Amino acid sequence: MKFRIQKAELQDVLQTLIGVVPSRATFPVLHNFSFRLEGNILEVGATDLDQGIRKTVEVEGERDGGIIVNARRLVDLIKSLVDPSITTVSFDAQDYVVNVRWSERGYSTLTGFDITEFPPFPEVVEVSEVQMSASELAFLVEKTAFAVTTDPTRVIMSGVYMEAADNKVSMVGTDSHRLGLASIDMENVTLEQGVIIPPKVLRNFLHSVPADAVVEIRISQKYVLFSYDNIQMFSKLVDGKYVAYKNVIPQNFTHEIQVRTTELINKIRCVISMASLRTRKIRMQIQDSSLELTATDSESGGFSCEEMAIIHEGEGSFCIGFNGNFLVEILGMCKTEEVKIKMTSAKGACVVEPVGEDLNFSFLLMPLRDFADE
Repeated sequence: MKFRIQKAELQDVLQTLIGVVPSRATFPVLHNFSFRLEGNILEVGATDLDQGIRKTVEVEGERDGGIIVNARRLVDLIKSLVDPSITTVSFDAQDYVVNVRWSERGYSTLTGFDITEFPPFPEVVEVSEVQMSASELAFLVEKTAFAVTTDPTRVIMSGVYMEAADNKVSMVGTDSHRLGLASIDMENVTLEQGVIIPPKVLRNFLHSVPADAVVEIRISQKYVLFSYDNIQMFSKLVDGKYVAYKNVIPQNFTHEIQVRTTELINKIRCVISMASLRTRKIRMQIQDSSLELTATDSESGGFSCEEMAIIHEGEGSFCIGFNGNFLVEILGMCKTEEVKIKMTSAKGACVVEPVGEDLNFSFLLMPLRDFADE
């Protein structure tokens, strides 16, 4: 295999793929990139078996072939070529030795391996297909992936759940303490069944494509494949039946408040420094058109209080406690001037919604137990 390529273009390709290469792997071959050259088209691939990515790029090809080479060593080499006079790099692989040359006297050699040892990409057949813009996919991911659990014992909730029905494509993420739900309108699209997608592959793919890209999502029984132009990324789906999330979203509420989003965020940040380091709990006391925010730490003796005007629907006063960090995170994703917080009881799930039209997303947050129980 022999070819010549622009250094900046090669560096871009390698940086796109390196995020998939595992730092530790049961099979040493996974620490490598695969290179395949046919004519002037070079395909570079990487995988950790659970997910993988391959990208094609046009080069000046001289001799077809394929090889695998240590990924991090090659990335470090290309990054080190900082001299602005270095604009192109040539690769010449023979007898499992890769010669990388960037000038008449500058070159490195790396040990390569037989490309047949590299794991093949899975064939995603018998599929459902969905097409959307990268910006639409990013919207769905932003509003849901933050809530995915990192608990290794709760595998089913380790991915975002994607489903399509009634001319909508929806995503859900939850860790049982908080939940994000978002949808986009899309006609004539149906998935035979919902699928659970690891958030890592979604973020990696979105990082690799422009916002105005039209991406194709192909889903089989075990895999999902994202494609755009010269990039393909696959991932294993999380196996199992997703939680019945619709059953935990309340439909009737005893209290509803409407508040200015930025003001509430700022006031939570004012008081949370005195909250328990373990729970980050803040207390919300609702009385008529006033919201009082307090935080206390029984161990250190800290206390803080703030107050703001609200619009309140409901009878009498109401008190509820939340993890302040979780609430600030959710409020920050609303990106509207005002939000509504709908509550059922001090122990029941609350719903946070942006105020506006056709926003198509909402959040659920579970309260913490009453302060008197501490």
